[in-house]
Amino acid sequence: MMFDHVKHVQGWTTTACHVYDPIYCKIMSIAIYNMQSKDIKAQCILWRKLNAIVLKKGVRNPNFKGFMVDNAQANWNVVHIVYGIRYPIVKLIDKEHTCLFHWTQSLDKHTKQLIASKFQDWHKVLVMIISKIFRRS
Repeated sequence: MMFDHVKHVQGWTTTACHVYDPIYCKIMSIAIYNMQSKDIKAQCILWRKLNAIVLKKGVRNPNFKGFMVDNAQANWNVVHIVYGIRYPIVKLIDKEHTCLFHWTQSLDKHTKQLIASKFQDWHKVLVMIISKIFRRS
């Protein structure tokens, strides 16, 4: 399951939820919604309502292969709160994914915050090398 937030109107955020359908071999949108906040409370309400709709449609225990969201902490907290009940935290660790775009944004942000300026370029190179090693394994 993949979801992300986009701001189209001031004071509101539009979020889309997508899943990969192996029958059609396509990413399919299953929900698009607007909300005034993307904090944990608002997102929990959304995901619990979405799960209730899925259950009414006859899908008792959806088995998501993974979750992909941007690196905002609220998004990951919601995944753990809502789906951690069904999936123990240990199993969720292998199901968490982020896209290269958001991962790179997060790397840049944290490098600037936490690494001395004279070491920032080296830090980014080392992290990229390490990430390539882990992707191969």
